[in-house]
Amino acid sequence: MSKLRFTNRAVGDLTSIWNYTVRTWSVQQAETYYNMLMNACGGLTEPGPDICRHYDDIMPGLLGIKTGRHIIFHTISESGDVTIIRILHERMDVRQRLR
Repeated sequence: MSKLRFTNRAVGDLTSIWNYTVRTWSVQQAETYYNMLMNACGGLTEPGPDICRHYDDIMPGLLGIKTGRHIIFHTISESGDVTIIRILHERMDVRQRLR
């Protein structure tokens, strides 16, 4: 079974998304959105069709999948383990944030 790992920056992104959603909408909405993001992250460890966009021009092996208004940037090792690099809003400057 593939492992799922999060970088410190990805954990920080999740925290920021949670805090923003609570301030803007509600705790209930934050829970719903957080669960959606986490389910999408977990789904990356399961076999299936490659529905991710390749971002090799930014970083070799970098993949991204759009979930809600965010893109989950990740890599997959040869053994199939998934590392979540960042979770960024679709309007953010991806190149700058992934440096």
